Amino acid sequence: MESASWADILAQAIFHTLVASLFVEALVRSWGVREPRQRMALRLTALGYPLVLFPALVALFPSRGEEGFREDLALFDARSWETVRLLGVGLFWWWLAAFAAAGAGLFLMDLWPVLRGRGRRAPAGELPDPASAAVLAAELSRAAAALGVREPPLVFLGRDLPVLFCTGVRRPALVVSGGTLSRLDRDELAAALAHELAHVAGRDPLKSWILMGLRAVMFWNPAFQVVSRALARDAEWLADERGAAACGDRLALASGLLKLHRATAGASGVPRSLPFAAALAEPLARVRSHDIEVRCRRLLDGAPARLPYAGVRVALAGGALAALLFFVI
Repeated sequence: MESASWADILAQAIFHTLVASLFVEALVRSWGVREPRQRMALRLTALGYPLVLFPALVALFPSRGEEGFREDLALFDARSWETVRLLGVGLFWWWLAAFAAAGAGLFLMDLWPVLRGRGRRAPAGELPDPASAAVLAAELSRAAAALGVREPPLVFLGRDLPVLFCTGVRRPALVVSGGTLSRLDRDELAAALAHELAHVAGRDPLKSWILMGLRAVMFWNPAFQVVSRALARDAEWLADERGAAACGDRLALASGLLKLHRATAGASGVPRSLPFAAALAEPLARVRSHDIEVRCRRLLDGAPARLPYAGVRVALAGGALAALLFFVI
């Protein structure tokens, strides 16, 4: 296949994913979809399009690339922009390069922390004091029973910095620090543990690695990267809902989230060695603060209602996208 044809396929995949993601986001907002599972199902439609539907479209309908289809049937033809030139290069190639660079940049921003973490040694667990050990054992057992999962191993870190997360694909473990115990009251700790166990129950560590692998395959597709991030955010919202249901106290979970965020707000997630680290630190901190605010407001608003005919809505969204994008090349 000629290089130009490969460029056509890459351009179509990017533009199709962009249209699919905007279409799905419009449906999420117009239908008022607030339940995390339903939001994830719709977004998986956009995420699955470049992975499944688009390759099938290219393989089953090669006639879409012929000149007659472009002139008579196509609603949009990216190649038409090649006649407009900037510095001697067609706009088609400019926007293809710009979108591919944006996709690679978004992927690398999330890949870099993962690579840094892989290079570090796993934290060595310590023995908590008897009172802390008793509280952790009681609340962890209660949350695990409510969620119907086996209690994961607990790794305790005797440091003042608040730490609380689940890790591990085959053998999930829960990492918690003394700083977390000192800042949260008993109800907030129970809610926070329930949130992390909800991630374990949903196999979220495994799913996050699968999603990162798919993002690596689609590193050049910026819309795919953005939808992947939105899907990860929905997974956090789902863990919030499952954790709040398990502990029975939405206010305690919101309060715990806010306390842990405030305690770690000064820590920048942008390595100083990266270009523009100082410029990126403040905007990313604002985004993180806004995300915590949204999660807290959702918890205080009460459990979201599920929309009727969820499966039908997803099928209609997928069918409409396939029909529309068939005529976009």
